[in-house]
Amino acid sequence: MVKRSVPFLARWLGICALLLGTTPALAQGSTTPAKPAAAAQPAKSDWQFTLGAMIGVAPKYEGGEKLVFGGLPILEVEWKERLFLSTTRGIGGYIVSTDTLRVSAALGYAPGRDEKDGKPKSGGVNRLRGLGDIDASAVASLGAEYEFSFFTASLTANRYIGGSDGFTVKAGLGAAYPVTDKLKLGAELSSTWADSAYMGDYFGIDSAQSRRSGRKAYKAEAGLKDVGVTLSASYRLNNSTTLMMSGGLSRLLGDAGSSPVVAEKNQPSAMLGLSHRF
Repeated sequence: MVKRSVPFLARWLGICALLLGTTPALAQGSTTPAKPAAAAQPAKSDWQFTLGAMIGVAPKYEGGEKLVFGGLPILEVEWKERLFLSTTRGIGGYIVSTDTLRVSAALGYAPGRDEKDGKPKSGGVNRLRGLGDIDASAVASLGAEYEFSFFTASLTANRYIGGSDGFTVKAGLGAAYPVTDKLKLGAELSSTWADSAYMGDYFGIDSAQSRRSGRKAYKAEAGLKDVGVTLSASYRLNNSTTLMMSGGLSRLLGDAGSSPVVAEKNQPSAMLGLSHRF
């Protein structure tokens, strides 16, 4: 089988989705003087487009100590604030969409993991040697967000179709504060639970892998996988263009953190991006 992965992709896309979520509110805060009431206003289009790019740094694989740099495009297409096609969220739509509550369903992509990703940054042993590759997979997601004042509570369930065939649930509590009409600062605290299929593939060592790698078998049970914090900022350069940046740190917990596959429990990441809304 051909197995191709981009180990740091999922982390970057998650960060970018968080920042893009704060962009529309900033875009509405224009300092342009209001037109007279009698002036005709242009009709709002059913379609909205966002294009951009981002660069970032994150661990080579979940649990790895080697950091890698790279860049990715940003593409967001939304129709009537109901359906979307996105490099950060996949393809999907909103089941419920009100001023305070949004429930969405989407189909996205999750990178797998290559055995060679475990090669250490300076000598040492490849912790993934003998474990084989994990296929990339489609991901069916169901998510809900509830906004109150400056805060947002979120819950997202992901079912991996292919790859680990696992299931995860991520809960988050975030806050976004508009410092000025152009600058918004944000923070999010999150934690992820994973089932035994996901934990076993990414953090376990079965009997066959044990024979190939020469290491003891390790069983990773279902449970909390990580907890993390992300700090972000977005700055509106004009009514359509926004500069985004973020930095985050997550820590692997439980059987994930204790796994012999893990070289570093603390997983840092950072991203810088620019987006333009049409």
